[in-house]
Amino acid sequence: MIVERLKDVSLVDGRILSQYWQTSPVILEQAVEVDALIPDPSTLVEILTETDLPSRLLTGVEGETFTLAHGPFETFKTPKRPWTVIIHALEHLFPEYNEIRKSIQWIPSWRFEDCMLSWASVDGSVGRHYDQFSVFLIQLNGRRHWEIGPFSTRHTSALPNQPIALVERSEPLTSWTANPGDILYLPPNIIHYGVGLDPDCMTLSIGFRAPDAGSLLEGAIETIDENNQKIRFSDPKRIHNGAEAEILESDLREAKEAIIRYLDEPHVLEYLLATRVTAPYLEIEPNITMDDEIDPLIDSVTQWELDPGCRMAYVNQTLYVNGERIGVQTPSELLHLANTRTCQSSDIRKLEKFWYDAVVDFIRTGSLAPRAYQDL
Repeated sequence: MIVERLKDVSLVDGRILSQYWQTSPVILEQAVEVDALIPDPSTLVEILTETDLPSRLLTGVEGETFTLAHGPFETFKTPKRPWTVIIHALEHLFPEYNEIRKSIQWIPSWRFEDCMLSWASVDGSVGRHYDQFSVFLIQLNGRRHWEIGPFSTRHTSALPNQPIALVERSEPLTSWTANPGDILYLPPNIIHYGVGLDPDCMTLSIGFRAPDAGSLLEGAIETIDENNQKIRFSDPKRIHNGAEAEILESDLREAKEAIIRYLDEPHVLEYLLATRVTAPYLEIEPNITMDDEIDPLIDSVTQWELDPGCRMAYVNQTLYVNGERIGVQTPSELLHLANTRTCQSSDIRKLEKFWYDAVVDFIRTGSLAPRAYQDL
C-alpha cells in the first residue's frame, strides 16, 4: 500500500477524504493554518494542574520501559528524559478546536469523540501502537517524525511490561516528517509511531467514536423488561443427536437467532446505538449557575449553541441527548439544533410545552448556552 500525499485538500473536503475514511492512511500537506491554534506551554501547565481534564505524562523512548503518570498534577515540571503530555477533551476549553471538528461535516457529528493534544519534548513519543478508531493528527508546533504502518493483525501482540499497549517495530509503509499545518489521517488498526523533533512539539488529534460490540450488548441488557422477555431460546421438533450434556451447533444457531429476534424488536437497535454514541465523553459541571427564571434569558438572547461536550443525535425524529432518549416526533427546530448545534430564541419560543421544557432543561444543565463564539 502506498500512503498518498495530497496538497490543497482540507478537512472539509469530504468528496476526496471519504475515499480514505476507515480504509487507508493519507497525508494532507499544509492543509490548515495553525498559528491561532497553538497553545502557550504555560497554559498547558495550568490545564494540567488546575483542571480535571483527563491527562497523562509518558516518559521514555522506544526499546525501554516507559513510565506513566495520570493527571491532574499538583505541580508540573518537564522531565529530563524524553517526555510526552497528553490532554483530552480540549474542545471544552478551546473553541477554535471545536470549530475545526464541526467543520468536518461529511462525518456525522455523533461520531466525534474528542480533541486531544500531544505536547512533547525532542524525542518524546507515546510509543509504537495502533488505535481502534479513526483519527486526524494535525501538526501545530514543531516537527514530528512518523513511521506509518503496517496494519495490525490478530497476530500483533502487545509488548510486555509496558504501562500502555505498545507493539514491536515492523517495517512501516512509509516514513514522513510532519511540519506545522500538515495533517495525517489514520484509519483504525494501523500501527504508527511519532517522535518529536523539536522542543514543544504539539499535535492535535481529532478522534472519532467506534462503540464496540460489548458496549452495544450492554445497552441491550438495559432495554430488557417483562414485555420483551417473551423472546426466548426455543427448539421445537428437536431431534437429539448428541451426548446428554452436549450443546450442539444447532443450539448455538438458535441462541443467535433469539438475539437477532430481540434486536429486530421496534426501536431496540436504535436505542442501543443512539444512547452509546451520544453518551458524554466527560461529565462536567456547567460553568454558570442558572436561577429558576429561564424564560427571561431566552427572551434576552438571540442565538444559542450546544456546549462542546453535549452530544445530540436523532433516529427517525426520535431525539437522543447525552445518552438519553428525549422524545419522539422531534420538531424541526430541534432537528436543526442537532444538525447545526445552533438555534435561535425565536425558534425556541415556537416549541410546544414538552419540547420547550426540554430546552429549558438543556439550558439549566449547561448543554445549551448563549452563543459567544463566531464561526472561523
